[in-house]
Amino acid sequence: MSETNLNDSIYIEEQWHPLFKQFTDTTDVYAAPFRTMKDMFMWSASIGFQRGDRKPLTGKKIGIFRWAQFSPQVDVPLLKALAIADTGDVAVLQDSEKVLVVVQEYANAGICELQQTLLEEYGQPLQNLIKLLS
Repeated sequence: MSETNLNDSIYIEEQWHPLFKQFTDTTDVYAAPFRTMKDMFMWSASIGFQRGDRKPLTGKKIGIFRWAQFSPQVDVPLLKALAIADTGDVAVLQDSEKVLVVVQEYANAGICELQQTLLEEYGQPLQNLIKLLS
């Protein structure tokens, strides 16, 4: 991803914004297992990819943070790997917009799974998140 595009906003569908706030806006880790919206986005994108499910963003979108908030050592390599795995071509790394679209679509699909796991299953969100890993 080129350095000139690192100010791009990361978008989610507006309908998911309250859920992102709910799981990041408190210090109670059992009720809100993510420290930041970026962390929740990373989980969502990873889950979407794991399930092989991309869902284009439709309707109104909202920017929840900027690309610069991703850790260059941890987050960015994972996001780039998702884009390469999705397209099967390392050339995708030369198209920063395509990388953003891929990861946002995986996150959009993954947030549905997170909602079901964290809210609709019995137990506290943190415990349900841990169960999702097993």
